[in-house]
Amino acid sequence: MRTLLLPFVLLALSACATAPSVHQATMPLEILRDPGKPPRMGDSVLKAGADTQDSLFSLGVFFDSEGTELGAPRSVGWTVKLGAYCRNRDSWVQSVLIGPAGQVWRGFRTNVPAGPDRSHDWSSGSTGARGPGAVATPGLLDAMAAGGRFTLALEDDTGQRWNEANIDTLTRARREQLFADNRAAFKAVDPETVPERSAMMIVRELEPFSPPSPPRSCPSPS
Repeated sequence: MRTLLLPFVLLALSACATAPSVHQATMPLEILRDPGKPPRMGDSVLKAGADTQDSLFSLGVFFDSEGTELGAPRSVGWTVKLGAYCRNRDSWVQSVLIGPAGQVWRGFRTNVPAGPDRSHDWSSGSTGARGPGAVATPGLLDAMAAGGRFTLALEDDTGQRWNEANIDTLTRARREQLFADNRAAFKAVDPETVPERSAMMIVRELEPFSPPSPPRSCPSPS
């Protein structure tokens, strides 16, 4: 009996080890206060990933939420970083958002020079995207309203996909609960503790022009 059980246990452990990780979306509470006005809730946005240097992707689903109930999705936007993508030739990539039923929505096409050095490190997409390679395929808002597991990835000029991220966009009931929790937390906030927003302007000096260097080789053969 022990001899029969051991292969079964090893197979089960192997299956668990290779199962893709799933990022669960969240709905952070944002409280804003414009000068001379009382605090208000910011947009209700279902988020996964982050717009930070160490995050390979970000996904945002914006909802209509003027009333006391969470409305329907009104827009979707995403970004996928190039990360370790590298080719020893000029190429291009574009972000793709894949729905639960295999639907595909494509982001902007990004030209990638040969080697690891580049000035542009991402491809973005959105509902109704227009631009090189972007396809504003209908049905995205309906698919997001239904929820389920979506996948974000980069697709290169050979059709290979990179940096895939599986995202659970939650059920309607779970989203509505998060929205209700945010409303309750907002009502409990002391208005005096919310700082007023102020306009900010960032001025950056232009770097002096220097001729481009010959492209370096990628870290590994590609």
